[in-house]
Amino acid sequence: MVVLALTLGSAVTACGGSDSSGSSGDSAEARTVAVTAKEYSFNGDPGTIAAGDTIEFDVSNTGTLEHSMEVLSSEGSSLGKTGRIKPGESAAVTVTFDGAGQYRLICDVDDHLSRGQSANITVVEG
Repeated sequence: MVVLALTLGSAVTACGGSDSSGSSGDSAEARTVAVTAKEYSFNGDPGTIAAGDTIEFDVSNTGTLEHSMEVLSSEGSSLGKTGRIKPGESAAVTVTFDGAGQYRLICDVDDHLSRGQSANITVVEG
């Protein structure tokens, strides 16, 4: 269960570009979660995410700068990321959450992460 309590606003911000999927998992079984990225925050409500769930994050850039979104494991490994997303555009990344625990969404464009563009997701046992 991912309580992507994307402290939407300043906790999670998406940065990105082109559409890319960095995930494992069967997209036929993926659930879509809408995420909005703007300057230095991410907003969205993933609901409960359980270990084993495959989530397609549909990231829309509503800001004025390019953004991206990368999903990191609790160890900091990349599970998937979008490319750079221009203002007014969208990209998607699909990730299968293999285990319960804390995950993180970050924007790795320029200094966006250091400005607070990240969010935590909690995945619960399935």
